[in-house]
Amino acid sequence: MNKPAKVASDKRALIAEALLAGCDPAAIRQRLIDSGVSPPAADYELKRADKDPLFQAASRLRRDLAKSHWVLGNIRALGRQSGAEAIPTVDRIAPERFFAEFYFTNRPVKLTGLIDHWPALKLWNPDYLEQKLGDALVELQGQRGTSADYELFKHRHQHRVPMREVVAAIRQFGSSNDFYVTAYNDTTNKETLAPLWDDLAPVSILQPTGGRDGFFWFGPKGTLTPLHHDLTNNLLVQVLGRKRVLMVPPWELERARNHQHCFSAVTLAELQQGGEGVPDVVECEIGPGEALFLPVGWWHHVEALDVSISMSFTNFPYENDFTPGHPVDPPLAG
Repeated sequence: MNKPAKVASDKRALIAEALLAGCDPAAIRQRLIDSGVSPPAADYELKRADKDPLFQAASRLRRDLAKSHWVLGNIRALGRQSGAEAIPTVDRIAPERFFAEFYFTNRPVKLTGLIDHWPALKLWNPDYLEQKLGDALVELQGQRGTSADYELFKHRHQHRVPMREVVAAIRQFGSSNDFYVTAYNDTTNKETLAPLWDDLAPVSILQPTGGRDGFFWFGPKGTLTPLHHDLTNNLLVQVLGRKRVLMVPPWELERARNHQHCFSAVTLAELQQGGEGVPDVVECEIGPGEALFLPVGWWHHVEALDVSISMSFTNFPYENDFTPGHPVDPPLAG
């Protein structure tokens, strides 16, 4: 004699998940039956849910979400037809053009000729950093290989070591994602790295405050920043080495699978392979003296192709804090 199917322990939770998935009443009823609920009991639960104010609110929210996805899907289709997803390259862009065509229209652009006047372009390399900073303690993200969620739990990976040890590790490892001086370490490193700021100079599309308002990135070939989006517009400037940036437009929100804060659950392998349910990707490579404008809301995955030194900036001469209104996630464990 066959054992009866196990009855769902929480039928209301099953209905809620089905509503979130966009199921219609018939599909929800079938899910209940498939979970072991009898047809009469499934009909009762559906009628009960239909009168529940919480489920009614959830249904309205689901409709609003579906409408948002419809709007974003239309923008995606139009972008594909127009070629708007391709990232153009502009040399020595006039600030007026940059803001009119890219900043205010939320379009990425690769920029050349912005920092040709920086002494850092000729000076910055591992030997120079060792000579300039030596035993100065630098904070970095270390032992990243011990956790798949090293970006979500950055606070667990904070370490302070002399700059000469960072340089020695970079010389030792041909390719590694285990240690990386990142923007997250900026609060500690801003004063430590002060001797470097005189090697920078104003950038035409930023407020004229120099490199002291930038964020310093330094690591070996192979460092990765997983797919995420920022809550500001950012300018990523490459000083040494090359970086490959895989970008996903903001209208790919549903496919980007935003699982926590600003991070995506989409893996690098999925981005590279593509296919059904994977967001559209556009690739850009930047080398020394080149910059990439990363508009707010654009997802990006960054990989260092060489030993790399970069600066990133958010100090544009316009309001650039888009945190208000962004959903707040529950606190991360740990």
